[in-house]
Amino acid sequence: MALLPGLFHLESSEPMIYWLLRSASWLVRWVPSRPRRTIAGLLCEVVYWLWPEKRRCTIANMAYVLSLPAADRRVCRTARRSWYNYGRYLADFLNFPNVTAQHLLARLVDLSANEEGWTAIAQEGLARGKGIIIATAHFGNWDVAGSMVAAHMPLAAVVETFKDPRLDALIQGQRAEKNIRVIPMEGAGARQILTTLKKNEAVAIVVDRPLAAKDGVPVTFFGYTTYVPGGLAALALKVGATILPGFAYYDDRKPGVYYGKMCRPINAEVLPGKSSEERIQEITQQIYRALEEIISEHPDQWYMFRRFWPEEARP
Repeated sequence: MALLPGLFHLESSEPMIYWLLRSASWLVRWVPSRPRRTIAGLLCEVVYWLWPEKRRCTIANMAYVLSLPAADRRVCRTARRSWYNYGRYLADFLNFPNVTAQHLLARLVDLSANEEGWTAIAQEGLARGKGIIIATAHFGNWDVAGSMVAAHMPLAAVVETFKDPRLDALIQGQRAEKNIRVIPMEGAGARQILTTLKKNEAVAIVVDRPLAAKDGVPVTFFGYTTYVPGGLAALALKVGATILPGFAYYDDRKPGVYYGKMCRPINAEVLPGKSSEERIQEITQQIYRALEEIISEHPDQWYMFRRFWPEEARP
């Protein structure tokens, strides 16, 4: 699970980011939640205004999501608001060591597809004995989602690591404190994912990562074609794991309250008679249908600061 989606992933800046995050982690202990989130949100809005390239990318993405011209005032407002909400997420992440999973669960409103809640959906997937893959996104607060799952069952999260070992230890250590085992996206990560699924455990993966057409699987997303990784679908096909799109996001009317939503299972084994490529594309498309639905409801809680659709996608 990435912490800084397309924002500060520059190796030369990692030492500076380490000291900023370490200082901020200390400061948040002394600042109440509402002003902490407000300050962080406003600071991220400042970054939005001072970084023209990222501002243009965010506006372009929101134009697709809202089906409006990029110059429309509503698009620009939603783009700016997504940066503000991203600041709120960062403030909560920095405060992660100061809250327990039980504290977070007490503030969860479960909107999952099953009347018995998200835990019943997850347990149903595990009952098949082949593990579950929780497909989430840079949306709402994915670390809260992870801590909620880890409070009920073993969970490993696939994450992007940082070259600076101090920065990596700071960020991944906060997840480990919530019983989230970290699997690096690089190196031997694929082997660790397979081992985890074969043990019939849960793996969480942030899936919203745009790729070039030659490297990705085509999906229709908000009415336009874009290209995304097909590795998650291929992995599910390989081991027979159940895919569960799942998200945690904010209730803007009630600070400190989270909504949690686990969508209906995506089972790779129900697509007989198709080639592997066709099955991978269909499974990936199903994941993005779930993602499109949740983003449509709360577009300003999707933190995508690099272009998600190719230029030629527009009519």
